[in-house]
Amino acid sequence: MKKNLVYGLLLLSTLSVSLNSCRTDEMLTGTEQTQKEKISFFERFEKEKSLSKNAGSSNYAIPFGNSMLAYFEKYPEKKTELENKYGTVDLSVSSQDIGGDEGDNRKLLFFPMLKDGKVVAVIAGVVNGERDYLYFDVHQNTNSDVLYLINKFQDYYDSKTISRNSNNPIDVGEVIIIVTRPVKLNMYDGWGGNGGLGNPGHDMGGGNGDFGGNGGGGNPYTPQTQNPCEKMKEQNQSTEFKDKVKDLDTKDKFDKDKESGFASAYGQPKTNYETLANTDKGNVKMPEGNKYFGFMHTHLDKQGVVKIFSPMDVSTFLTTCVGNAKSKGSITDAYAMVITSQGNYILKYSGNGNTGMNSNSLGNWNSWYVDTFERLTQEELNNPTKIEELFTQFLEQVVKVDGLEIYKSEKETGTPSKLNYDGKDKPAKPTPC
Repeated sequence: MKKNLVYGLLLLSTLSVSLNSCRTDEMLTGTEQTQKEKISFFERFEKEKSLSKNAGSSNYAIPFGNSMLAYFEKYPEKKTELENKYGTVDLSVSSQDIGGDEGDNRKLLFFPMLKDGKVVAVIAGVVNGERDYLYFDVHQNTNSDVLYLINKFQDYYDSKTISRNSNNPIDVGEVIIIVTRPVKLNMYDGWGGNGGLGNPGHDMGGGNGDFGGNGGGGNPYTPQTQNPCEKMKEQNQSTEFKDKVKDLDTKDKFDKDKESGFASAYGQPKTNYETLANTDKGNVKMPEGNKYFGFMHTHLDKQGVVKIFSPMDVSTFLTTCVGNAKSKGSITDAYAMVITSQGNYILKYSGNGNTGMNSNSLGNWNSWYVDTFERLTQEELNNPTKIEELFTQFLEQVVKVDGLEIYKSEKETGTPSKLNYDGKDKPAKPTPC
């Protein structure tokens, strides 16, 4: 893995908003483009060897800035949304372009974002080596690398005793602020554009119809830069997450008449956990809103209760959690967790968002589930091995959603293992993360 800033900055724990695969010039023309066609702003810039006004070498602020302006001309509501949330991009000030190591032709560049004359964030533009894939990410937090960049730009404004807060920047490449590479370069390849490890969510989304766009020829953005195991390991390092699990994983909670649980919501700068309300039957229910990407809840120690996910749990996870995570952050954020006296289980999803569910799905799932689990004796219901066997069969043979996976979380450490159906009357096969 090459240790360069293109990789490194995007792994930072940030509050991000992506302009994913931003094929801005093609969007303006409205013509059908192929996914591999070069972005014309970059192709023209490099062909003509354009020079910035203040530099003796090519300044990539020009094609990056023109791409952003073209996108906002096509989608002015996105420009307003971005400015209201994070501030105005000053395209007349930029960092130098930062390329990859030898043999790596990708380019990364930063513009400052201002509110009331103060730099509050930076927006990073990244274009691939083939110049047919472009996206932008906003970085706004107290991480040392991001803070360094913000302060570096702020020093310029302070030294000039000026305040740039125009809502209509038109010039690019006038001022180049030389910045050094952030130090965190060795974690993983953040090229997928999801904001990196620890990212609590793209507050204004990403992908087709948001800050992205497919240019008429297919969206090359693929948000799956973290597998479920890595995402769960990261989540399990959160003190708040572990505290919520610990709060639910008690005999008192299992002996209650009603389920208990929490919903996970995208927040600033961290995940918010909200207590789940109960239905009239004592089950928990997800709150309204598109900010909720996960939930954890108990199943009780009551006669006839199946101590693993119900069909409704699976449906809620796929329709609500996965759907919200896809639009507000990354699909890999989505999770559902059931906590029982017999074991703790987690649903994760590594597909592309097309679950194939329809109006008949839940009814069909319920029919198989009820018929299968109601045949069990109470002794069998109290046997986690049997429950895991039947539930993995349920996922594989009945639900049949590509990318839907179940993990068992070790109660003491939280270490997950993926469970796979291994045949009738055979225990589910665990694969440790």
